[in-house]
Amino acid sequence: MALKVLHIVQSLEPGGMENGIINMANLLSGDELSFDVCCMTEAGRMAKRLPQGCQLYVLGKSSGLDWSLPRKLKELLEAVNPDILHTHNLGPLIYSCMACLFRAPYRILHGEHASLTRTDLRLRKRIQRKLFYRFCTRIHTVGRAMTRQLEGLRLSSQSILTLQNGVDTDRFIPAKDKVSQREKLLGLGADIQLVGIFGRFGPYKRHDYLLDAFTDVAVKCPNLHLLVAGGGGEFEDDIMARIQKHSNGHRIHALGFLEDPLSYYQCLDLLVIPSANEGLSNCALEAMSCGVPVLSNLNCGSEELIADGQDGIVREINSPDALAKYLAWIFGFDGPNLQFLGANARQKIQKQFSLGVMANAYLNAYRAL
Repeated sequence: MALKVLHIVQSLEPGGMENGIINMANLLSGDELSFDVCCMTEAGRMAKRLPQGCQLYVLGKSSGLDWSLPRKLKELLEAVNPDILHTHNLGPLIYSCMACLFRAPYRILHGEHASLTRTDLRLRKRIQRKLFYRFCTRIHTVGRAMTRQLEGLRLSSQSILTLQNGVDTDRFIPAKDKVSQREKLLGLGADIQLVGIFGRFGPYKRHDYLLDAFTDVAVKCPNLHLLVAGGGGEFEDDIMARIQKHSNGHRIHALGFLEDPLSYYQCLDLLVIPSANEGLSNCALEAMSCGVPVLSNLNCGSEELIADGQDGIVREINSPDALAKYLAWIFGFDGPNLQFLGANARQKIQKQFSLGVMANAYLNAYRAL
């Protein structure tokens, strides 16, 4: 009989973690494993990608601390009776432990999907993690740097497992003709250069840095255009309003949420990730698999994914001015060879970060539990 895994998440709104859960459900569902998903708040736009046979449960959590949720989750757990609870980030772990009355009758595999921020490092959050980690059978991160961070904080007495993110390298492939594709999708000429940012509009993604930097870079690089793709997050309306008012708004292509971002990755010359924190960025993996190099902030995950100057660029992006300086250099006369970096990026992803490698790692983790 297949091991029954129940994922506990906030929702399946667009995001890298959510994409990973869906990929694993599609790849690993079978005779050995079965997957269901519980969304605490809402289903989310990515829920329709779940495989047939994967049950989706939505508990309708209200904002803030919802005291009715532990009871709802307890009833669900009793009905589903999973072999393994796979909780994702702190909120789902807390509610799962409350639903179990702090007895951990299920094996809990808990995943942390981004480096801990200043908010996470405050005393209250550290105490919460130290307390609720005690009820976990195993804890994992999505990158080695995150594992080192958690182990350095000594929040758990057990060793932390690293399960790196992966990407479908057979699907995310370089464009056959980037210039033609860019003209077809965006109406841009052959002389245009395109830099993009993908993802939800969360508090640590720093879309504002890129918009501010583009004000300066657009003057220095008259052929440079900006593509902004993604949806959701608390700052979406604010960023869209800023794009509308931007002095070079006619050179900013805001696409909203994309069901399939592949063809737009393939249009890029460079992907930018100025985020204050990441786990192991799925956007970076997808772009690199398409032969597109990445300029990333020096944060958790970038150093294990990108070799600076070999298959991408890693810099400390601590202000819009710093980002503007790096973009002006990259697209200036003496900038790096982006085609060379992109080709090396593609090779690295194929060897080290394929979806098959990721799936095998999760399968072994479930087996061990």
